[in-house]
This record gives sequence, C-alpha cells and structure tokens, in this order.
Amino acid sequence: MLKSVYFLLGLSSSLLGAKTPNILFLFSDDHALRTIGAYPGSINRTPNLDAIAKEGAIFSHSFNVNSICCPSRAAILTGKHSKANGVIGNSSNWNGKQWVYPRELGKAGYQTALIGKWHLKGNPTDEFQHWDILSGKGGQGSYFNPVFLSAKGEKRSLGHSTKIITDKTLKWLKERDKKMPFLVCAQYKTPHIHRLPPPKFMGQYDRVDFPVPHTFFDDFSTRSSFVSETWMALKGMKGHVLNIAPTESEIEANPELRPLFLREMTAPQRSAWHQAYDPRNLKMKELEESGKLNGKNRSLYIYQRFIKDYIRCVDGLDDQVGRLLHYLDKAGLKENTIVIYSSDQGFFTGEHGWAEKRWMYEESFKSPLLMRWPGVIKPGTVIDALVQNIDLAPTLLKAAKIEVPSSVHGEALQPILSGKSDPRWRKDILYQYFDGGTPERRGPYNMPRHEGVRDRRYKLISFYEFNEWEFYDLQEDPSELNNLIQSPSMQDQIKRLKQRLIQLKIAYGN
Repeated sequence: MLKSVYFLLGLSSSLLGAKTPNILFLFSDDHALRTIGAYPGSINRTPNLDAIAKEGAIFSHSFNVNSICCPSRAAILTGKHSKANGVIGNSSNWNGKQWVYPRELGKAGYQTALIGKWHLKGNPTDEFQHWDILSGKGGQGSYFNPVFLSAKGEKRSLGHSTKIITDKTLKWLKERDKKMPFLVCAQYKTPHIHRLPPPKFMGQYDRVDFPVPHTFFDDFSTRSSFVSETWMALKGMKGHVLNIAPTESEIEANPELRPLFLREMTAPQRSAWHQAYDPRNLKMKELEESGKLNGKNRSLYIYQRFIKDYIRCVDGLDDQVGRLLHYLDKAGLKENTIVIYSSDQGFFTGEHGWAEKRWMYEESFKSPLLMRWPGVIKPGTVIDALVQNIDLAPTLLKAAKIEVPSSVHGEALQPILSGKSDPRWRKDILYQYFDGGTPERRGPYNMPRHEGVRDRRYKLISFYEFNEWEFYDLQEDPSELNNLIQSPSMQDQIKRLKQRLIQLKIAYGN
C-alpha cells in the first residue's frame, strides 16, 4: 500500500515538471501599509519585506473581502467571498471539508505545511499535510512561550512566537523531501494586539516620535452618526495593551500586581520587559502628576506608545522574514520559489483616531501584498490593478498548472503580473462586513454591518441596517473625509455603483 502511495506521489511530482515553483507564503495579522517601507508614505524601515518588493512586485491596490481575522483567512484558503465559504464573522465555524487550494496542491504532488496562526473556528484536518498552529486565547496564542497544537497534540515552546514560527518553518523546509515542490505558509501573530515585541527590539525608538496621521483628530462631521460612536478610538487605550503595568520593584513588593502577560514570561524575559518599559511607565506617571497628559496631549502620548510597540513588533517580523529569505538563497531555492507576503487585513494606526480594522475605509480595507517570482515578475514592478485576497488561491493553482474550479470567485493574477494594465481585468470590487449589529442591538465595537463597492475612483458604502449610505471620490478625497452621498453632481455615479453593488452580490451568490 505504501509503495502505491509513494508511486502516485512521484507520478504527481513528475507531471508537475521540474520548473513547477515552490511557494513560501508569509502572512501576518493586522499589518498596516504605512508600516512597510516599500509602500508610499511609510513611517519606518522594513529592509527584508522591502527586498521582496524590490526583487518582485508591490501591489498598490490590494484589498480584502471582509476586514476581520477569520473571514479573511477563509477567503484566502477558498478563493471565495465570506457567504460562499461560510465564515462571515469571527464566531463562524470553519467547514474543513470544503474546497481549499492547499489540499489541491497536495493532491498534485506538493508537500504542504501551515505553521503559526491558523485562527479559524475548528482545527485543521487535511487542508495541509503538516500543520503546527498557535493554540489558546481563542486561537491567538501567546507572544511569549506559546503553546502549539499539531496532529500529535499540544506542546509549549520557549521563546517569542515570531522567532519560533520561523524556526519551525526552517526545520520543516530542511527536513522535507527535496524531490518534491512545496507550499509552506508561515503565519505570524504579530503585530496583533496585545503587542509584545521580541526582547531584541523592546528598547528601540525612545528618542523617536513617529508622524501623526493628519486625520488623527477627525471630527466625522460628514459621516453617519454611528461612525463616531464606534469603540475603537486610540485615545481610549490603556493598561497592558500599551504595555503599561507596575514596575519590577512594585511587583516585588506585592507579587499580586504582576499581570498575566508577565506571568507567562520566563524570568529573563520579564527582566528584559521591565528594563525597557519601567522607565517609560515611570515617565508617564511624572507627566500625569505634572498635569501634562490631558486632552489632546494625552491622545498624542497614547498614539506614540501604541505606534512604537506596533513598529517594534513589525521590526521583529521583518528580522525573521530575513532569515527565511536567506535560507532560500543559501539552499539554492530562490530562483524557483514564489515568495508572497500579505496580512489578513490592514489596520488603522491612528487614522481617524482609530486603532482597529473592520471598516471599508481604505486603511483596513487594503491589505499589503508583495510577491517575488523570479522569471515571471520583473524586479521593481508596481501593480495598481484592483486585486483581492480571493485572487491568491487561483494564482497559486495556475502557477502549479492545476485547473481552477469555476466556483472560485477570485481571478488568477498572472495576466497583470507584468504591471501593465489588462482591459479584461475587473473594474470594481465588493466588500461585506457581517460582524456588526443593528440599530436595536449594536455589534462588536458598536459597529454596524455594511457592504459596498469600490472602483478605481469612487467608493459606495451601504449601512443597510440603518438605511444610510456614504459615497467618496477617492481621487479628490483619498482620506475619505467628505461624504458626497447628497451631492447633486455625484448622483449618476451613486446610481451606477448602487447597481454594481447588486450585480456583484448576485455574481458572487451573496
């Protein structure tokens, strides 16, 4: 029986051909475009992520279909919008029996592995041949000394999750069958809240102030009333989510003060945290006692605390991406490996005063997408076509010369990888967010459900439970500050996009 299995695997591998590319899919959680050096307007440096763009392509108009963790991951696996794959919100159960692209690659002779953050409600089964995922905390896992779950059970690993995920990925790459092509998905927790950077990066940026988004003090004057009532204001952040906690000496005097995240650390890890954060927290107390942290000054202080930890986590991620890219070079795999970097969604890093995602506004609707594919993508390519995360599954199947089912909603990206426009490419995209609530019962973060359509210039958003609409001219108003839904000059465009919204929902079975 085993001989038959090996024969079939070998046959599948030979049918794929020698030039069938390997795939390294790097994935993070909540990564804002402005914190990737390769993107215009970035506020930090990410040399290893930037290298992927420099040696391949950067997608300037990459979007998700539903800006929340579980639905985004399901959309990537299935190539389908949320209603079609069944994961419409973070509480939706995952149907592991449905069609997913990694299983198809496995059937065709690929070795497949998922390592890191799975974050779907239901553990993997046969979607990947090998899986080793973060466990606990609702699928989030811990930054320090996380528990991993595999088919063999749970096991705790010591260290920081970003490095551990990389270590596990490298181990799998080194131990795989070198005669077969591979797909390995290294999926990181970072920079998701509660942001705990690796000790190596904890001490950075104390003498740096990062730029504040020009919309930080947005008054939402033209938007629907519930937009300003959403519970995601950055100024409301406090306590451990900003790494504000009792000092080491205070905890020594009263051990009960030690918060849970510090209890999860080893003694050397705690010492590194206190060395970095105790001076900051003592300084914060001084500012509060002197009356210097009130009103806007407090909001700006909280922004700096937030964004510095965010970027420290991104620094840790970029460092580990560099290790994986170096391995590909050293192992002679670079020229025949597609490298993809993306995230489940973007993130508001102070824009509109927020620190969250979920909205159809650009900062969370957009997802970073970088791709290196030697021999196919020319170095330094910029792709500005409208793409979505559902396009990745058909792209990878086509790269492996596997037929893409007609039920898949996404489109293979190959026709636009040159960076040149293709007249046949889509002209608009659909967004749907289902985790919100109704006027009678508000959803998580006090947010409404909404959906909409975006084309190259205009965006229409429907808050259908409230019978309210928003419309933006992205060319004239890229920050989406001026809702033009009542503008007489825009009524033809609004009517056109309302029709397109209906058409797209019908086309995708939504």
